[in-house]
Amino acid sequence: MEQMMDAKIQAVHKHLDAFELRILERNEPTIDVTTFEMELARLRSDVDALLSLDEVVPETIPGVEEDEVVMSAFFGVTMPPPDPSRAAGKRHCSSEHTFDADEARRARKRKRQQFEKA
Repeated sequence: MEQMMDAKIQAVHKHLDAFELRILERNEPTIDVTTFEMELARLRSDVDALLSLDEVVPETIPGVEEDEVVMSAFFGVTMPPPDPSRAAGKRHCSSEHTFDADEARRARKRKRQQFEKA
């Protein structure tokens, strides 16, 4: 039993020696620990700076006055009531249609009919 343990220990030492020789034969430059620590500190400071940007939320000034100016320019002093949800997207059967919209619709219909004939 003791001889088997000695043989295993010798095999492990043999593998360790081979590993050490491979490491020592490498031509790669070794990394200086202080240089590595300095680079790591610089990267940490960059990450901290990026993370701190999320914490700062700029306060926005509400643009109520600008919105009111625009809405009053479009609709005057009073705004029209919103369309009921069931009538949204449907045409009104009243005389609120403008002449230009009706004329444009008729012109498109005529062009489509002429295109279909051709």
